[in-house]
Amino acid sequence: MAFQVGAFCYDTAEGAANAAASSQVGSVVSVGGVSYVVDVSSVSPSSITYLFSDVSTASSFIKVAPFSAPDCGLLGASDGLVLGWGIATVWLVTAGVLFLRKGIHT
Repeated sequence: MAFQVGAFCYDTAEGAANAAASSQVGSVVSVGGVSYVVDVSSVSPSSITYLFSDVSTASSFIKVAPFSAPDCGLLGASDGLVLGWGIATVWLVTAGVLFLRKGIHT
């Protein structure tokens, strides 16, 4: 089973959690008028532990956020083949209808 984060799929839930966590590292968030820099202290398949460091002082706090990676839902090669054959079928039916219509009017 593969897990999706953004536009990518990962083989393990922990890989997906690492990808989700790394996208937050270095961002600055404001909590109650105080700005904090986000860092990650640990990652597991079911949670991400964030460390928020105050920009103006040395204070910080930790927040453990639950994480649940969704199953990968990206389209694969087999999906592309199904879509391609569907489009080809519509084109062939349309060409057949136009051919028959032209034959009837002549």
